[in-house]
Amino acid sequence: MKKLQEKVTFIGRPFPDQLMDEQKTFNEANMEMEQNQVFQNFITKNNLKNTRSSLVVFGPENFMYWYGVVASNETAVPKGLMKFVLPKTQVAVEEKDNQNISFFSQPLNMIISQFLAAVADEGIKIYQNPGDSLTPYILQNLNLDTKKLTQELYLEDSLKN
Repeated sequence: MKKLQEKVTFIGRPFPDQLMDEQKTFNEANMEMEQNQVFQNFITKNNLKNTRSSLVVFGPENFMYWYGVVASNETAVPKGLMKFVLPKTQVAVEEKDNQNISFFSQPLNMIISQFLAAVADEGIKIYQNPGDSLTPYILQNLNLDTKKLTQELYLEDSLKN
């Protein structure tokens, strides 16, 4: 369940936790991105149409939700999109089959708590509040062709300070 994750670049847009709807989803943010012509042109130009990703960056009291794609570290970021570079470190990984883009429409609190419970069940130390970690990131990548979803919790245990 653990692996070394190389440095990756997430390209998309961040949305503050206040934009989460009453169902605890970011449906509106996701739809906004899917309808964004800059984003659509970017994923077409960079052969990323078959992937989608979300990133949750936790803070001590809140979090930021990102929606977009993981791209190569050298990819130019078009105006209107932003990038977030995730460090090379150990991650706890869980894969799910038969997923589709509607995965990102599920209540985020449910998805995150189920994933963190699975990580903890493997005996991996996690913070009660992920925002207390030096690597407060959960990355979720969906391959639309294979319908495989990969969830990654960034771990501190391999950080070189």
